[in-house]
Amino acid sequence: MKSYLILSLTCLPCCLGFAQTTAEPSAARDRIEPVRLSTIELGGFWKQQNKRLTEQWLPHCIRQMEKGGKGQELLNLVALGRVERGEPVDWKYTGAPWSDAYVYNTVEAICLALAIKPDGDADLTGAQTQLRAKLDEWIPIILAAQAKDGYIHSFHVVNKRPRYSNVGWHEFYVMGYFLEMGVAHYRMTDGKDRRLYDAAVRCGDHLCATFGPPPLRTWRNGHPGMEYALCRLGRLVNEVAGTGKGDKYIQLAKHFLEHQHEGDKPTPYNQSDKPVLELSEAAGHAVRATYFYTAMTDIALHTGSAPYQQAADRLWANAIHKKHYITGGVGASHKGEAFAGDYELPNDGYCESCAGCGLSFWSDRMHRLHADGHYRDVQERVLYNNLLGSVELSGTNFYYQNPLTSNKARHPWHGCPCCVGNIPRSLIAIKDMIYSLNPARTELYLSHYVDSVAALPEVGGAPLRIRQTTRYPWDGEVTVTLHPARPGAFTLKLRIPNRTESALYSATPDLAGRFTVRVNGKPQTPKIERGYIALQGEWKDGDRVELSLPMDVQRVHCDKQVVANRGRVALQRGPLAYNVEDVEHPQTAAAVILPPELPLKAVWQEGLLGGITTIEGQGIKAVPNYVRLNRGGASQVWLLEKPE
Repeated sequence: MKSYLILSLTCLPCCLGFAQTTAEPSAARDRIEPVRLSTIELGGFWKQQNKRLTEQWLPHCIRQMEKGGKGQELLNLVALGRVERGEPVDWKYTGAPWSDAYVYNTVEAICLALAIKPDGDADLTGAQTQLRAKLDEWIPIILAAQAKDGYIHSFHVVNKRPRYSNVGWHEFYVMGYFLEMGVAHYRMTDGKDRRLYDAAVRCGDHLCATFGPPPLRTWRNGHPGMEYALCRLGRLVNEVAGTGKGDKYIQLAKHFLEHQHEGDKPTPYNQSDKPVLELSEAAGHAVRATYFYTAMTDIALHTGSAPYQQAADRLWANAIHKKHYITGGVGASHKGEAFAGDYELPNDGYCESCAGCGLSFWSDRMHRLHADGHYRDVQERVLYNNLLGSVELSGTNFYYQNPLTSNKARHPWHGCPCCVGNIPRSLIAIKDMIYSLNPARTELYLSHYVDSVAALPEVGGAPLRIRQTTRYPWDGEVTVTLHPARPGAFTLKLRIPNRTESALYSATPDLAGRFTVRVNGKPQTPKIERGYIALQGEWKDGDRVELSLPMDVQRVHCDKQVVANRGRVALQRGPLAYNVEDVEHPQTAAAVILPPELPLKAVWQEGLLGGITTIEGQGIKAVPNYVRLNRGGASQVWLLEKPE
């Protein structure tokens, strides 16, 4: 987000024999949907991350947005409610025109956090109790701020500005988060509390009554986000009210995409320089761009449009294979918080946290569209590195920018804190991206390895309870235990990660295609198709699948067209990129040399930075990117391979 100043302007063996599947071109029948879990038990790594976000970060955000906080953004909505009731207002609007958005995406993050079972954890139980109480307090404030016709935007109403008169004031951007908040709250409550859902529908109806083909208005979106929010709302309304009832919202999203290039001063900055189906290069403000491309992919999903799919594929290829950082970050340029040119990846690149969120959203839609593990590989990269690393281990400071070379501490707040709710809602949403199903519910995709217990409503004709036991990302051993309500036939697909998912990078040793898998103790030899192996058969209660993924330390080299990384090497292990820090070395991080012949080993350190695996060799110690700069000093991802 730019500052206000700028923006104004297997039958398996025996009874379970493995059967191979054949890959086909992406088609409508291949498209899959994530399994959205109303509740899940977490253990291991992701429980630790969720606790940090739920017990520390979300309460921190709430404090800053309420009275006495650094932003006090909630008070704008309090004032707006008074205006809507015809009461006197003794509050001067504070913050940027889009400040309402921070409240809405924080509410969405709270809804996701409340879906995690505390499982006897007293601290987590207490934090969730406080968050529920905060929802009870905030929801009436939000509802009171909405106009009778569904419009809501405190900057305009409190300041008595005319509606839809300046794209830089971001009504669409803000109302997009409002719609998403309504969707998240409905799903969290399983539809038992419809207040925010109904408010989202009113807002969506207002937009449909105001914008669209003539004689309605057409208007450029100053900051995309509304478009994919309308798609989320449309999908949910189709579920709740009946097939077709939500299609009008999706059609409005398509209308906005197709008219974004119209109007004065077209610019790549907000994706208005070309008609949507002519876009081929990831360009402009990286948050706006990834949000826009997410919506394009949503339209391909909803409508089956080949031109939309082709455009999304072109943009993806450019963004990932020419402009993607090893940490998962996108948006290299400080000027305009934007994508830079092909192969322009300076190590002090911008990599805004919200752009990482946008890439995760886009990855999710591309995975649904193509049923290919590549897109979860990219998502894994951004979640485990760029986004997890944006929040300090204390849970009370964050990075707005995520450069690969830095000596700066995280912020307790920011002049434009657009990332504060976006980060946790993107991270905790991993619960809804672990599993996906084909339309017939006969193929279950397991895409993220998360120590967890979850109940899926129907797989292969019966409810399925599934238990993952793993220390991933610290090791590559994953045990999946299946508990179907009754024996049933379905295909279990397990993602085999590609650690060089971007053509920009090569890694040594090459781990591509390496894995072992056993079913009830018996080895299997499935082939990898579209990033997954398929185990097909009649599954019964207690069946066990044991997957082993290689976790060797890898040296990574960058395409020589990336000038910044010539003569340099980076380290990764599993999904984690690594940093060296000043605090571990007598010289500065920038002066560390990693010779090609230096032996390296992975070392588990229980007491360091919450428990991490370091990479160590003579004179070098590297830590995962997500824990960088929690001890001061400076850090660096790309190291010299030999003296300059």
